[in-house]
Amino acid sequence: MKVSSDMRIRVLLVEDEAGDAQLVKMDLRQAKNEKFTVTWIESLGEIPACLQASTFDVLLLDLSLPDSNGLATVCKACLMVGAMPIIVLTGHDDTDFALKALEAGAADYVIKGDFGNNCLAKAIFYALFRADMEARNNLLVAALEAAANGIIITDTDAKITWVNPAFTKLTGYSLAESIGQRPNQLTKSGLQDEVFYQTLWGDILQGKHWRGELINKRKDGSLYHEELSIAPVQNRAGTITHFIGIKVDISERKQFEEQLQKLANTDPLTDLYNRRFFLDALTQETARLARFENQSAALLMIDLDYFKCVNDTYGHSTGDEVLRQVAHILRQTLRTIDIPARLGGEEFAILLLGASQSDTMVIAERLRQQMTTIAIPHEKGVVRITVSIGAAALSADLDGDAVLKQADTALYAAKDAGRNQSCWYYPKNQSTKDE
Repeated sequence: MKVSSDMRIRVLLVEDEAGDAQLVKMDLRQAKNEKFTVTWIESLGEIPACLQASTFDVLLLDLSLPDSNGLATVCKACLMVGAMPIIVLTGHDDTDFALKALEAGAADYVIKGDFGNNCLAKAIFYALFRADMEARNNLLVAALEAAANGIIITDTDAKITWVNPAFTKLTGYSLAESIGQRPNQLTKSGLQDEVFYQTLWGDILQGKHWRGELINKRKDGSLYHEELSIAPVQNRAGTITHFIGIKVDISERKQFEEQLQKLANTDPLTDLYNRRFFLDALTQETARLARFENQSAALLMIDLDYFKCVNDTYGHSTGDEVLRQVAHILRQTLRTIDIPARLGGEEFAILLLGASQSDTMVIAERLRQQMTTIAIPHEKGVVRITVSIGAAALSADLDGDAVLKQADTALYAAKDAGRNQSCWYYPKNQSTKDE
């Protein structure tokens, strides 16, 4: 309840002594800056009827009543009035007794006959203020508990003091399992390096907000992508006391982004890289060779011999299967660092990183021979193919288009030599068959 000057504070007084009840009423009538409306009853059993008939802000409760006595009176009253603050009226100036009353659910206590200096009015006002703050805090906690994103609170030693249910759903760790642990003891995947965490802590220890993406690990060992934001909490002196982290599971978004990236970079039929991606990789590799001496790379151009005849004779679905078989051989035969692509139609290209001329021609011959093993059953007969391959060296002095032209020249030299050949491009515009 937020008390303002134009509101009356509604008091329910439970007191079986008429004289004491009159003293309470008199004291509240004389209270400065506050207006009170007092309803007086003499027993605990009358409370429910009063609550049905009217609304009250605070309960003043004597502990010695005809139908209840002692601290049990506080417990019974709490069940009746719920969140309404209870102020105990007692004739005992006993600190231990007062503490027990507070533990039983009372918001405060006041000694009878010691109402001077607005003591009772102040106790009521402060009890209402605390109740309002508690309700506000409960609302905030309920909001945090209901939040869809994982929320975690740690102290300055990074030990967890609280997590919400969304954190448990995200990570698999309950509140009980999390309290006292550090986040890196629970969810660290090891996929971020120490520099990442040093930067994170460097920011938040300076009082800065931090936001970033990382890969963490659930209790069951599975990995997930997370967007994490961390805010330092400072006290009035400006000292950091806690950190609040908000965790958003972005695994689906990352998967969608990867799918989009794959669609943009790969050929849908063969699942190899497409022309655009390959040309970008070729440009990057050429730039790398310009920066580092004594590095080498080569390019292979592969064309299926008489592929048009395959489509015309056996149909385009069979032709598509041939292309998929070629792609499969490329993936199975090449090194993991090599970059194979389908440039279009029956034309393929391979970027061989770190390959010399001899290495390149060995790979080219291996691929050429592997292609001859393709055999696709068809009602008109088994479909077999051969390939022609042209090869050229990458150079810091040549751009990607120039290297492609050189490899293409070598490819046509292989075709002119009778197809099913591998040829290397030489600078003097001469291509020779690999022996």
